[in-house]
Amino acid sequence: MCSDFVQVAWLDQEGRRISYLGLIEDVSPGGLCLNLDLPVGVATTVHLHTKGLEGEARVCYCTPGDYGYLVGLEFLDGLSWAKEKWQPKHLLEEISPKAQA
Repeated sequence: MCSDFVQVAWLDQEGRRISYLGLIEDVSPGGLCLNLDLPVGVATTVHLHTKGLEGEARVCYCTPGDYGYLVGLEFLDGLSWAKEKWQPKHLLEEISPKAQA
């Protein structure tokens, strides 16, 4: 789980460029989940830009959330996340049950 902002851009159904600021909810090596104020169609390719992470991703799901829409993205073209390269401002790593004992 994490929290940071990312600029997201894509083309709508009429070919107009939409650019929006989203809030990263969680991130993994293969993708991330964003909270956006507007929906994005499944299979849409988006461009992501935040300090330390930039590239293309594909929308896997878009569902209504508590505050806008939760948008699941799969990184494309070799883009991946590694916490050694970039960490969101607020990063909460999962603690395994063994680590808690």
